[in-house]
Amino acid sequence: MSGEHGGSDEASVGPTVDGEFAGFVDGGYGSGRVGLAGWVESVGGDFPTVWRRRLGAGVVGAVGALLIGVPLYHLSRHGVSVDSLAGDALPVVFGVVLLGVGAWLGWLSDDDDVAPLVTAFWVAVGLFVTSLVTLYFLSLHDAHGHVVESPWFLVYDVGATGAIAGLLISRYDVRSRRRHRRLSQQERRFRAVFEGTLDALVVIDDEGRYLEANPAAADLFGLSRADLVGRHVTDFTADDAEVEDDWAQFVEGHGRRGEYELVRPDDETRTIAVAATPNVRPGRHLAALRDVTDRVEREAELDQERARVEFLNRLLRHHVLNGMNLVLAKLDALEPSVPSDRRTDIDTARSRSEEIVDLVQTARRLATDVSTDAGELSVDVCEPLTESIAELHTVYPEATVDCDVPDDPVWVHADGMLETVFDHLLTNAVQHNDASSVRVSASATVDPETVTVTVADDGEGMPPERLAQLFDDEEFAHTRDWGGFGLSVVHALVKEYDGRVWAEANEPSGTAVHVELRRAEGPDGRRRDAAT
Repeated sequence: MSGEHGGSDEASVGPTVDGEFAGFVDGGYGSGRVGLAGWVESVGGDFPTVWRRRLGAGVVGAVGALLIGVPLYHLSRHGVSVDSLAGDALPVVFGVVLLGVGAWLGWLSDDDDVAPLVTAFWVAVGLFVTSLVTLYFLSLHDAHGHVVESPWFLVYDVGATGAIAGLLISRYDVRSRRRHRRLSQQERRFRAVFEGTLDALVVIDDEGRYLEANPAAADLFGLSRADLVGRHVTDFTADDAEVEDDWAQFVEGHGRRGEYELVRPDDETRTIAVAATPNVRPGRHLAALRDVTDRVEREAELDQERARVEFLNRLLRHHVLNGMNLVLAKLDALEPSVPSDRRTDIDTARSRSEEIVDLVQTARRLATDVSTDAGELSVDVCEPLTESIAELHTVYPEATVDCDVPDDPVWVHADGMLETVFDHLLTNAVQHNDASSVRVSASATVDPETVTVTVADDGEGMPPERLAQLFDDEEFAHTRDWGGFGLSVVHALVKEYDGRVWAEANEPSGTAVHVELRRAEGPDGRRRDAAT
């Protein structure tokens, strides 16, 4: 649709789809930064990537080294015992884990470049917060006169546990960021599709009001997007349309497809194809609309054209064809009473009458929208070719015609009008040359998938530029003042058989026309495969 039917009007509705449609797409995540990972990304975004990884990995590794170093120092000062090893085993394991995570973040991790900083932050926060909280409670015990043995090792143990807890929290935070990034990418893709598609897309609520529309929808409805949002579906339907019941069934159903009439605010009625999906999110329904008015109008015009062709077909059949059959019958009845010296007049009248009958039948065949595909019928190509040659000998007894066809039947995809093709080619070869001196050859070449019938003469021939143009028009577009109308009939029939026809110069003189047809199975389900 052109801009005269409305516009995208971007400025009037704010961001393209960050409002209702953004929530419709991503479930409410929006496009801002999420969690600590988003805050760290905003704070540390100016640092080079390599330094982010080094800093994060270094902090995590340093905490791990601290957790390992404290018990080692204690053991070196007080000696090794089973109790000391048992008491320090868990913090040491935590320290080893953090050392491994630091090395993994620095060299092996495929996380994004913010993950090391996030991990370092949470590990450090877990260590210091839990240590400070432990110190606070120890100070309360000391103020009340309670004695706590080895308070600093208690702080150490709790702090080690806090560091591991921070590590676990950091992984959750990083995964949340990954999930948000994927949702943001999906939102951008959906936004690009929603805004850029040529089909109209609208989001509708349970009440039948438009919540969001893309630029194509604004063009289709003939309104700006700001004016379209908030309108009800019944605002664009005919007065007698039963929209309320249909809408209630749609909301409770599984989708709807069909064609409907859309009445625009300027009272123009358009036919639209609708594919609607209910509850893509609870209470949100998505519909894709396409303007098919031009297609519907073309189909109506085609129906009218078919009706006119059918009328012409009946006219030819009931008046012209029946009248000519009556003329032929009267000629047969009149022939015995005609003097012998005037019999040639009767023969000429009968021949011309039969030609008119053939022409009418050909016109009916070309004008009729048959229900059976002629390209799926089959005939023996040799039979209509030999019959056409026999008919040519009757009309032009002085012409010389050579025939080279296989002895066995060769079936092709065609119908009874194939004889008309050969009649026009043979007659054209004789009529455009001296019938008493021209020599015409008709042959059939059988290939595994096709049969090529060639009609050639040794007459004067045609200029090369005309040969190239002989069959290059559409089959019903005979606008040349040369080439013969019969060749247009040949072109039309061969194309209907899914074949092809072309002409080339014959050697040493004359013109050769080739008709290629698709092989078909005979009545017995077999076909002759030998080439001739």
